Amino acid sequence: PDFAEAHCNLGLTLYALKRHEDAIVCYRHALALKPDFVEAYNNLGGTLGALRRYAEASENYQRALALNPDLTESLGSLVHARQHLCEWRQLSTDIAALHEREAQGKSGKIPPFIYLALPETHFQEQYQSARQFADGQYQTFLSRPLLCGTELRADPPKLRIGYLSADFHEHATSYLLAEIIERLDRRSFEVIGYSHGPDDASPMRRRMRAAFDTFRDVAPLSHEDTARQILDDQIDVLIDLKGYTEYNRLPILALRPAPVQVSWLGYPGTLGHPRLADYIIGDAIVTPLEHAAHYSEALALMPNCYQPNDRQRVIGARPPRLAAGLPAEGFVFCCFNQSYKITPEMFDLWCRLLAQVPGSVLWLLQPATAAEHNLRREAQARGVAPERLVFAPRQSLTEHLGRLQLADLALDTFPYTSHTTASDALWAGVPLITRLGETFASRVAASILHAAELPELIAETPENYYRVALELATQPNRLAEMKARLAANRMRCPLFDSAR
Repeated sequence: PDFAEAHCNLGLTLYALKRHEDAIVCYRHALALKPDFVEAYNNLGGTLGALRRYAEASENYQRALALNPDLTESLGSLVHARQHLCEWRQLSTDIAALHEREAQGKSGKIPPFIYLALPETHFQEQYQSARQFADGQYQTFLSRPLLCGTELRADPPKLRIGYLSADFHEHATSYLLAEIIERLDRRSFEVIGYSHGPDDASPMRRRMRAAFDTFRDVAPLSHEDTARQILDDQIDVLIDLKGYTEYNRLPILALRPAPVQVSWLGYPGTLGHPRLADYIIGDAIVTPLEHAAHYSEALALMPNCYQPNDRQRVIGARPPRLAAGLPAEGFVFCCFNQSYKITPEMFDLWCRLLAQVPGSVLWLLQPATAAEHNLRREAQARGVAPERLVFAPRQSLTEHLGRLQLADLALDTFPYTSHTTASDALWAGVPLITRLGETFASRVAASILHAAELPELIAETPENYYRVALELATQPNRLAEMKARLAANRMRCPLFDSAR
């Protein structure tokens, strides 16, 4: 009962079972027994972060670093927690320290996802961090013999395509993917879904289950048993929809249960190790061929946009402005990206726009209470009244698409640009202004706008972004023309052509 390490390991096991509250109890018990237990502080921070309790997570990462300043994984997680909290005062120093550790080859314990939203992160850093992480975290699996050879079955009557994800429920990935699975040509393909996420008993869960020819719930299975199930199913092409996002099962890919493995849609970047995936599906904007050296995968380019869309997404009734928390009058800028994507530089620019457009408001997705407080404080420091930030509570997709119609212009984040939120805005008839960067994550919204036939909304520089946004906000006729084009193109442009 006094063995702190056992309590900590039990916490890890409970976390893996997604029993987060029970895991927290174990970590705290371990710390009561051993107050200088660095790993327990770090693990407690990770569990609190999974519950979106970022302020508490940040406190525990700081305690871990106070005991061991070289604990790179805690530093990476602290930076990410502070980004969620929009706690920017220490951010530049922390990011510089992360860049330095990556340059020293010490990023193997930092989840590569964290690098996507870091300002001034380049291709090579994202590639190296992903490779170091894969080598460090999955070595047990990568060192085993391949479960499957690399040759496809000879002349199969149909290609057997497997899709691996934790997100076959009410989740952004399914919102994009559902109709594509339904429309796949069954004369050529047999499609199997491997779900390792929760069954939320939602309409989307039922729809995804029905969309596949076979739907397997592999959540209770180990990595090894899931890989053997995929092998037994004789999958020709296995498509992973998670990458380095939360609750991924990349060790399954490391075991190589299929002759061809593909990374698509869930993670906008390289997995960093050639054994995990042979291809990454992109397009000429997010993954131009001249960027091939920055990927461990071969680039497979879609002709328009790598992101699919579901035309069956229902747009709810447009509510009155006051009911949505918006003032009765005034221009509405919006950004419904998560708070960790908001950088001080982009917030500077947004506040400049608010200052130049009298009566305008900035409509944001409601973050943690601490982040809301921090954003209001940051607005005031930039000369913008805090009440001009309006925070929207989370709603169902149908209700959200309905209220989105109240926005006049969507403002994108950078360097991690809008993905599903970009398509949501355009589907609801709201133009989006984005900035084109270097990395996959910083080019997604540009690809989406090209496929929506609105390339003039893609800016090359911050000042160009500001200029285009200001023109649309102060020239009603130009904005009306843009919205009319979007409405006319919506059902015929490549972005929303699900059949194509």
